[in-house]
Amino acid sequence: MTSPIEITGPVQRLIDKIGSEYEHEIVPIKPDPAATPGNCYFNVQDKVAKDGGNLVYGWAVWLSDFICEGEHHAVWEDAEGNLVDVTPPRVPIDKLLFVPDDRFIYEGKHIGSIRSSIVDNPLVDHIILLAEMKDYLLRFATRVGNEQHHFSTFNGNIYTHYDTLFNNAVLFFREGGKLGSPCYCGSLKPYSQCHGKNLQASIEKVKDTVVKMDDLAKEGKEGEQSQEG
Repeated sequence: MTSPIEITGPVQRLIDKIGSEYEHEIVPIKPDPAATPGNCYFNVQDKVAKDGGNLVYGWAVWLSDFICEGEHHAVWEDAEGNLVDVTPPRVPIDKLLFVPDDRFIYEGKHIGSIRSSIVDNPLVDHIILLAEMKDYLLRFATRVGNEQHHFSTFNGNIYTHYDTLFNNAVLFFREGGKLGSPCYCGSLKPYSQCHGKNLQASIEKVKDTVVKMDDLAKEGKEGEQSQEG
């Protein structure tokens, strides 16, 4: 992926989908010496503590060959109101398309990306569903380091399952796969009648189970605390 500088039709559609009241900006990337990749919230907090200024939340815009994505991000605002990305990028770029947005504040829980397809292949919609499911599961995890999360055993197994489905679907797409192509698993069934069958409905059922298990875990902890009290 790269961060687009030109506002093409697909990029504008993502910006519209984000729906921020603030205008997008091209922000220079100037990593702080103490900053670490994938740790933007804390990098900016440390920068503010050291040099003043403000933390600004928003969306880093990324573009690949099949998807445009807004990743929740934080940048530094200096005393003159200039925005600077102080976090080292994952790819070799020196500018970032950034959409300021103060509606979503990081409070220790993962904030999912906003995605849109840029190709005429419904398989990409399945890839987006799987990516969104991964984001959903990360909300139930505890962040323990730079881009590292701790899951319960149950949620960890589910996350691994959907991460595998996501990676398989991306590879399937890159090999020319479509909904009607023979499924990547070798079943000889069309993908739409195999691993792609009723994907959204099955995801919703799993989400319900995850919520129920989380509620049971919370009730168990509350019960333990009341007994200790």
